[in-house]
Amino acid sequence: MTGTTSRSRLGREARPPARAAAIRDDRREHLRWLAFRAAVNTGQALARPTAAWRTLPDFVIVGAQRCGTTSLYRHLREHPQVRFPRATKGTHWFDEHGLRPESWYRANFPLERARRRAAAAGAPMRVGEACPYYLFHPSVPAWMADALPGARLIVLLRDPVERAWSQYRHEVARGYETLPFADALDAEAARLAGADAVLEVRGARHESHQHHSYVARGRYAEQLQRVWSAFPRDRVLVAFSADLEREPVATLGRITDFLDLPPLPPIQLPRWNQRPPGGVLDQESARRIRAAVEESDAWLAEHLEEPPPWLG
Repeated sequence: MTGTTSRSRLGREARPPARAAAIRDDRREHLRWLAFRAAVNTGQALARPTAAWRTLPDFVIVGAQRCGTTSLYRHLREHPQVRFPRATKGTHWFDEHGLRPESWYRANFPLERARRRAAAAGAPMRVGEACPYYLFHPSVPAWMADALPGARLIVLLRDPVERAWSQYRHEVARGYETLPFADALDAEAARLAGADAVLEVRGARHESHQHHSYVARGRYAEQLQRVWSAFPRDRVLVAFSADLEREPVATLGRITDFLDLPPLPPIQLPRWNQRPPGGVLDQESARRIRAAVEESDAWLAEHLEEPPPWLG
């Protein structure tokens, strides 16, 4: 017993200070996340009795992941006529929480009377949510069309190589990925095998499809084809994260026009949810991703109003 205690004490004393600080930061972040989820869950529970009188979204930012959806959400949240779910950008009702009833979904959004009052005051309200997994999930567009047939969808796309590397670093930081990037690319096909069949069931989860889909998420053509098969093309806006970064005012103006809203008031437009610099993407991995999405990129260049900026 004494020996075990001594070894444990020595292990703690030998732990490098930087590692100990990182562990403390992780614990604090986890506690903050638990507090945040508790606040969201409490708000949803309190709103459930009034769910029948609450509105459904007019628009949904459906993705893609690591393409600026958090920045777009935070920009639109500043618009006086836009409302998002309380305390969070999205509900994940169409992917992670698909077995919950519609009353749970409605409980996240404003009361219908608030919408009527806004319209009477000459400032119509637009209600939305943002869930970047919706675009990639193979069944969500059809489910969304059934539940929200009049909704408008916003899609943000990013250079598939940059997006894949950003997602990889994001998943490593959150503890979902332990492989080196090149090995993760090698493993992706096996990890994602059979995922589409699993995700045909509402509420089903496939961890690798959600967390290890570095190349597949960058094949935007098949994802847009699913969306366009479920929604009329004039209710789907495709924008590019590079434009949101380089020309934020013009890009946001295009988005507010799409939502039939006046332009955003002049505000500072920071970027959100960025990963701090770290690691270097090796050129061989970049080449592999570029080759894997070549056919998809060619389809985008042919079918979108303007070619993707990463094609030059």
